[in-house]
Amino acid sequence: MKLDGKAIQAAIMQLVEDYKFDPFQILEISKLGIKSGFKKDYPEFRKSDILVDIKDDGSVAIYKAMEVVEEIEDPDTQVTLAEAKNVRKDVKIWEKLLGNVTPESMELSRIAAQAAAQTIKQSLKNIEREKFYEKFQDKEGELLKAKVLRVHGDSIVLDIDQTTVVLPPEGQTPNRNYESGEEIFVFLKRITKDAGSIVLDISQTCPEYITAILEKIVPEFGDGTVNIEKIARMAGRKTKIVVSSNDEKIDPVGVMVGHKGDRINTVLSLLDGEKIDFIEYDEDTPEFIKKLLKPAQVINVEILPDGKKALIKVEEEQKPLAIGKGASNIKLASQIVGMNLEII
Repeated sequence: MKLDGKAIQAAIMQLVEDYKFDPFQILEISKLGIKSGFKKDYPEFRKSDILVDIKDDGSVAIYKAMEVVEEIEDPDTQVTLAEAKNVRKDVKIWEKLLGNVTPESMELSRIAAQAAAQTIKQSLKNIEREKFYEKFQDKEGELLKAKVLRVHGDSIVLDIDQTTVVLPPEGQTPNRNYESGEEIFVFLKRITKDAGSIVLDISQTCPEYITAILEKIVPEFGDGTVNIEKIARMAGRKTKIVVSSNDEKIDPVGVMVGHKGDRINTVLSLLDGEKIDFIEYDEDTPEFIKKLLKPAQVINVEILPDGKKALIKVEEEQKPLAIGKGASNIKLASQIVGMNLEII
């Protein structure tokens, strides 16, 4: 493959236009690719410090950098002062001397061209990884708008801010049918970066997903007037949210529900049938448990001496309500109070 500097310049400008890359960064990557291919064809320079220059007229020049020393320890990277003065009279000890080692025919073999292409490809991937990371690193803990591109096996492929991201099975709302083209919201739990990849941990099933939605539609929650004390969730089925207020004149449950239920209806419209209970926090544990188990009417709550279990007495016809569908009511209430609740 003949190295055509003008073709390289044109390719650089195309990458800049298509992917909004930094042109100087792409130029350096191109030089790295040429250097990789050159060393493949000329193994005698494999250990040498090679510099590539793509000139304005499109020509490519290759230089070998040599350190000027009094006594040579590494002939691949060093040259004596006496030898260096044959190239440049004013050269001094410890300077870097550049020697032109450009081949007469700037053509790379097939193997060398592959090595150059691989170097350039990997470097471009690294740039894309960094751009990807920069785009999302400040959005951790936020709600992101996404468009469903396609359903691929058990994963959902999304477009988030013109970036393709996968919503894994564990982050999907159970029994929900995702359709190509629909717009959804996901919660960015964290973004992780390692040597090989950058991963967005996104979810619609974590409790933080609902918290993030409420932050958007309940100003009193955003400014701290109303607080979420605890939240327990069975995604796709039911969520219990314990709320409180810093102002005794404000009903935290009413604030969350909104005028005529407008706020809760907005939340429910994003949750595909999942039910939400708002419960005001109560320091009296038995009374708090009674609130958590509504709409069931609880007769009595007995907390056992070890504090790890409570016996809940209800009328027989109230037991299904206290337990809930799929035991959702009793399980979520148990999670919130941190003890085993047993219906008797």
